Amino acid sequence: MAIEKTVEMTCHDPVEALLFRRRSIRKYRTEVPPAAWIEAMIACGARAPSPSNSQPVRFVRISSSKIRDNLERTMAQRYQDLLQAVERKGGAKKTRNILNACFRYSEFLFKAPVIVAVGTGSPTGGFSGRLVEAGILPGDARGETDLDISVGLALKGFLIKGEALGLGTCILSAPLVFLTDLERRIGIEDIRIKCFITVGFADETPSFVERKSLAEIYREV
Repeated sequence: MAIEKTVEMTCHDPVEALLFRRRSIRKYRTEVPPAAWIEAMIACGARAPSPSNSQPVRFVRISSSKIRDNLERTMAQRYQDLLQAVERKGGAKKTRNILNACFRYSEFLFKAPVIVAVGTGSPTGGFSGRLVEAGILPGDARGETDLDISVGLALKGFLIKGEALGLGTCILSAPLVFLTDLERRIGIEDIRIKCFITVGFADETPSFVERKSLAEIYREV
């Protein structure tokens, strides 16, 4: 038995219990969680650290049925376009299988009670960015990495608060391949979307997913 599963079964620390218990949920009940719960999850996400306290992460809840329907149609059409592109390139089975799998695991997005797009505003305040502004560095190679780290940290707070509230969640980035010009389509061109996250009351109980051992992911030098 993996050490992580052993810890999950025996841990008594409440934070550890939330971390080890959480699963990615792709099937939800129809009930919509209270707006106050979603706001509490966002508030916890907003507590994440960021470079120079720049707080670049933004959350956009997509509630409009018109926007949802437009995105769903766009994703389906883009999927067909990409399938045709695969055929024009010789129809490689491996590529087609990858495309089919990514689309299949993205379709549930529009069935979720709550859809939140997560992205970043204009990057400001990072150490490397300031050196670029001062003419010391030719370009800000770390800027995008800092933004991605900030999003990841904010998402963790969002997920764990959701777990504490009894809500299921799932992070999706694959739909971004199918949803071109996404920011314009949802009217938020001042934000760069990095991923979606679905939220709702779980209608499934996913089994334990084996994790890499500590020996595989940790070393001391």
